[in-house]
Amino acid sequence: MNRKDLPIGIFDSGVGGLTVFSAIAKTLPYENLLYLGDTARVPYGSRSPETILRYAQRIAGHLTNRGVKALVIACNTATSYALRELQDVAARESIPVIGVIQPGSIDAVQSSKTQKIGVIGTEGTIRSRKYEEALQALSPEVQTYTQPCPLLVPLIEEGWTKDPVTVEVLRRYLEPLKEGPDTIIMGCTHYPLITELMEQTLPNVTFINSAVATSKFCKSELALRSLLRKEHTSPQYHFLVTDNLEKFRKISYYFLGQEPQSLELVDLTEEDAERFKL
Repeated sequence: MNRKDLPIGIFDSGVGGLTVFSAIAKTLPYENLLYLGDTARVPYGSRSPETILRYAQRIAGHLTNRGVKALVIACNTATSYALRELQDVAARESIPVIGVIQPGSIDAVQSSKTQKIGVIGTEGTIRSRKYEEALQALSPEVQTYTQPCPLLVPLIEEGWTKDPVTVEVLRRYLEPLKEGPDTIIMGCTHYPLITELMEQTLPNVTFINSAVATSKFCKSELALRSLLRKEHTSPQYHFLVTDNLEKFRKISYYFLGQEPQSLELVDLTEEDAERFKL
């Protein structure tokens, strides 16, 4: 197969990365996409850095064994703890590995007028301080505000995207940021589903959708490497999960607006990880 026709591999700890999948499908409508949700091990946010890296290595190995031309880590926590290692290994085969932190940070710095930027995400993402590092590297003048929001993911996966409970939980999380940043990065791929609630809670703040930012970044990276697929070719989408096909099928409807047509249950092993160990 022509390398341009290989799919873009996209992975997440569960279903949140489907916002990234959806954004890439819109930005790159002719690309084949292969998504893997590690639903057997979700959530990653409370895991140790060593465990997250091990899981990410297994997934990356599995996807590259199937054949992909690029890897997108559609998970803020996995990006925080595994991006550099996966990039180092994938460079051997000239496979670009793209995380969600750098693209979102670039958009935030460009959007912020005051250079006061907030980040909301899982406990693991906030604890890693990777967004703060990325923002400081882009602009030393940036002042960062961070807020972990551990209850938002289960509420979103329950489908309570407009429920009064979610509205109140979100209000409590965002209250400490009310007088600070003019721009807030949604540092979890679930959060774009409640963008409207966030904008209603803090109407004077610009919220950065890291999924959209990542899709634009992915397009430029593929163009740079002359890996973009020819236009007007029909794309193929395939989804892999490590547990509970039916639950994934149901929840993914909230993210995609339809059920995935091609869905497969897979197992991840240490043999998969071997390909992505330094």
